[in-house]
Amino acid sequence: MFVYTFSSLKTTEMKKFLFALILFPLLVSAQDSPKLVVGIVVDQMRTDYIYRYWDKFEDDGFKRLINEGYFCRNTHFNYIPTYTGPGHASIYTGTTPSVHGIIANNWYERATGESRYCVQDKEVMSLGTANENGMMSPKSLLTPTLGDAIRVSNLYKGKSIGISIKDRGAILPAGHSANAAYWLDYESGKMISSTYYFDNLPKWVSSFNSKNHAQELTKLNWTLSLAPELYTESTADLTDYEKSIDPNTDPVFPYDLKPVIEAKEYYGFATTPHGNTLLRMFAEQCITEEDLGQDEHLDMIAISFSSPDMIGHMYGPQSMEVEDTYIKLDQEIAQLLEALDLRVGKGNYLLFLTADHAAAHVPSYTASHGMPANYFDKEGFNETLIEALNKNFPETELFANYSNQQIFLDRAAMMEHKIDFKKVSEVVRNAVLDFPGVANLQDVKQLQHPLPQSHFSSLAINGWNPQRSGDIVIQLLPGWMQYGPKGTTHGTSYSYDTHVPLIFFGSGVDHGESIAPVNITQIAPTVSLLSRIAFPDASSHEPIDFD
Repeated sequence: MFVYTFSSLKTTEMKKFLFALILFPLLVSAQDSPKLVVGIVVDQMRTDYIYRYWDKFEDDGFKRLINEGYFCRNTHFNYIPTYTGPGHASIYTGTTPSVHGIIANNWYERATGESRYCVQDKEVMSLGTANENGMMSPKSLLTPTLGDAIRVSNLYKGKSIGISIKDRGAILPAGHSANAAYWLDYESGKMISSTYYFDNLPKWVSSFNSKNHAQELTKLNWTLSLAPELYTESTADLTDYEKSIDPNTDPVFPYDLKPVIEAKEYYGFATTPHGNTLLRMFAEQCITEEDLGQDEHLDMIAISFSSPDMIGHMYGPQSMEVEDTYIKLDQEIAQLLEALDLRVGKGNYLLFLTADHAAAHVPSYTASHGMPANYFDKEGFNETLIEALNKNFPETELFANYSNQQIFLDRAAMMEHKIDFKKVSEVVRNAVLDFPGVANLQDVKQLQHPLPQSHFSSLAINGWNPQRSGDIVIQLLPGWMQYGPKGTTHGTSYSYDTHVPLIFFGSGVDHGESIAPVNITQIAPTVSLLSRIAFPDASSHEPIDFD
């Protein structure tokens, strides 16, 4: 067999050979790079839903993603509190709230003494509605996102678009340089945006809205996908642990949604699987109308399915409503994958699916089975705290706010009266450590120099931003929550709130799975590597090793 050597080649042939050697990796790189990144966040999805509902799923939805993609089974959030705003921001920036600044959905603002919503922006105007629901932007996000990194990588020739039922689920992932973000207006049932992105809604969005999809879907009511006896992963249809869309009726199937139509109250619409259908329809339209993934410039579409969270809050993980939601969502995922295959092409898009947080079981439900779970009395906690502070420091009022499991003290008053922070912290600890539901508390100085560092302190410091966060962080006992007696919520450092699914699928991804620990902040750098672009500017965690 003849083997080429440099000495056997003529000068011209050698130049061609060397050029081919240089060019070949570039050609392979270009061919392997995706044309479109598709980020899917399923709001409030617990990892165990995949295992629990597996036999109810069809072959082309979640099963296809896992059977053809790479499943990171041990993925967790690495900060607290675990809410929607910080969840989306952390997934797409590759860093934690301590850096990107979205510490919660809402937070106490010391300068004004008021609550600030994570994407509010009074300097922009609504598009698609006459109300203020479109006065939103990524202004409060302190760092760029994966969407921004994609835009920078091709000199802003590619597109970054975010869509969601919730405004924060669309705005935060798409980034500062996004071409668009769209979300549902609960008053009109239309998909809206803000003047942060453009002066007028694109014609295709106005056309989509003119068809009144939300109203038409609501007319279908909410019925079970399967026979009731097949919902073996749920409690009985009617229990004491669930709220109802209509407070005048029991939370049982089938759900008559006529009151939602008559009231034109589309928050109720979004609290059904129809919200997922609307979003999937809008996503497919967006991919087509915006020509996503159709040229050499990498694009991104960030899709956040909000309805599972709204349904989960109302009924809890044990409910038939949640089980039916995921059976139906599986079908929406299958249809979306089919549309991507047809429009962008198999192998031409890189998709990941995860959640912005998980959720706890309903405390009243688990407590009825003998488990340690209960409800935290915020009002009683505040009264106890204020009484202790006023007794020990009568010269001034030091309590400013309690929110997001954090105590905000009046720092200006402490400085004015020369009150030592350490002394205040000791008074707070002695007053509330034995309050029902409190497991531990740490002040900012302890968080910055924990000895030894606990799991809680590690997550707390990752979620603590010096300009926006409180002075003392509270840890509740496992199974406890600040919520009503029906439905559920999230926000703690425990695994029921931090453990979420993570699946990579498509371009550059081989089939496999891993039980190695993965942090949610590893997603953005991993997608960046697979897309052959630079990491988002503030990304501070290692990419995932698929080996």
